Amino acid sequence: MGNLLIRDVEDALMQRLKLKAELNGTSLQHEASRALERGAPLTGAERRAFFDKIATGRGFPKGKTSGAEMLRAIRDGTEDDEDHDRVVADEDAA
Repeated sequence: MGNLLIRDVEDALMQRLKLKAELNGTSLQHEASRALERGAPLTGAERRAFFDKIATGRGFPKGKTSGAEMLRAIRDGTEDDEDHDRVVADEDAA
């Protein structure tokens, strides 16, 4: 886990976090971390950009078969060698 130092936190916010920590029997650090988690969700566009970055940065194939279709085939036991060969061919072309 990384560390984060935040300076100049407003007094009212510090008091609320301290109160939450006391009421929940947790530390101030834990309550601050939970507040950051709740306050920093990725938007749809940010999620899409993240997955695009992974796909292009690590060379995942962009085949004609969607990930959902691949998972469905694996789950249902209907995957065949033709799908596998197409994915391998797509990887080689990239």
